[in-house]
Amino acid sequence: MSLHLRQNLGMRMEQKLKLTPQMIQSIEILLLPQMALEERIMSEVESNPTLEIVDGPDPDALQQAATDRAASGGGDAADMGDSDRDWLFKRKASQRDEDAPDKMEALEATPDKPPSLAEHLIEQLRFTEMDPEVRDLVEDIAWQLDRRGYLIEPLAELFPEEKLDHAEQAWELIRTCDPAGVGARDLRDCLLLQLAREKGDNSFEMRLVRDHIDDLLRNRLPVIAQQLGVSVERVQEGVEAIATLDPKPGLPFARGANQYVVPDVVVERNERGEWVVSVPDGRLPKVQVSDSYQELFQGCASDSKERAYLKEKIGSARFIIEAVQQRRRTLLRIVTEIIKHQTLFLDQGVEALRPLMRQDIADKIGMHVATVSRAVKDKYIQTPAGVLPLSDFFSGGIASSDGGEAESSKSVKLRIEKLITAEDKRNPLSDQEIADILAKEGLDISRRTVTKYRIAEGVPSTRQRREF
Repeated sequence: MSLHLRQNLGMRMEQKLKLTPQMIQSIEILLLPQMALEERIMSEVESNPTLEIVDGPDPDALQQAATDRAASGGGDAADMGDSDRDWLFKRKASQRDEDAPDKMEALEATPDKPPSLAEHLIEQLRFTEMDPEVRDLVEDIAWQLDRRGYLIEPLAELFPEEKLDHAEQAWELIRTCDPAGVGARDLRDCLLLQLAREKGDNSFEMRLVRDHIDDLLRNRLPVIAQQLGVSVERVQEGVEAIATLDPKPGLPFARGANQYVVPDVVVERNERGEWVVSVPDGRLPKVQVSDSYQELFQGCASDSKERAYLKEKIGSARFIIEAVQQRRRTLLRIVTEIIKHQTLFLDQGVEALRPLMRQDIADKIGMHVATVSRAVKDKYIQTPAGVLPLSDFFSGGIASSDGGEAESSKSVKLRIEKLITAEDKRNPLSDQEIADILAKEGLDISRRTVTKYRIAEGVPSTRQRREF
């Protein structure tokens, strides 16, 4: 058997989409929500000397510049040298410095970053007497807690054998801290730690958690009552007391401060009662290409490096301006088409939401679906009913049994939620019963779809919803 290697030279034609840096930047601009876009524009102003904020002409500065050039004997743009260039940079810096007091006031008014769970625990134990070896391990263990406040990893896997005794002491100290339940191994341990601090006799509740946690989670109250030799009502009382505890005591420290949402689009009625869409840009910094730098570019024909540098910066400045304008036009086209389709949603609420996919909008306005997806991602719209994510206007659909227009999945979820809210808690509806009720109301929906929607909305199963 012989093996022959051959080398062939061939040609073939193929199409490839290659994204230029400008295209990538344009996509990034489209993706940015309002507040992030403000930051991006200011970042471009800081990094690109040819891009400046428009705040009206400054005749004094222009007159001073002319005086400086005349004094130096350089009245022609072609003669602009290092001194002129320095003046331009200083002028740009002085424009930024004018805003410095306002920025400092804003920084001083900004609330301090809330402490993390670990920092909160370490602070509580700062003045507690303990061996230095234990204190070092307190910090280590505090930072090992997960978002819930649990210590999942065994101490033996976190520390060498010679440190285990001190680690046990540090762990027990953390378990005495607030919020109650931190440092727990699991849900059972977390609830027991909290019950131990509750006033009064909690022995029955502690027994429920310690010995019957699995049955509690599955709502098997009759089984627990039979095993304990008590009534179902007594078990129900214990469950109600346990329900007041916090299964994730560390979670409040994992959440950041409230995020302020600035709407990217506004929809409101005009005098004729028609819905009108607008893209407010009053908050965005107004920028333009600096006239001074354009003059400098025209006058530096003899310096190829300087000319190339200015050409790049001016081109970049013009592109960012156009990208922001293009973002505005794209948003306006997309949201206008969305509002045309979802007028009833604005008038009547979620129950009137019609099925709408991003591909539908893309087909209507002749854009790629990826562009529509980027444009609506993380964007918000201000409506008379409040500020809503643009994604709320999109929803899949469930066909009607009479062949009429499909109903949006979000409105179907709302109907399922209403049925469950109104059900008899002693005999809750099964998913099949919900599907049958909706079918009688003209909706072609299967039990499997009801189950999927129920789980997606975090609604417990029939067994878990039953009250005894």
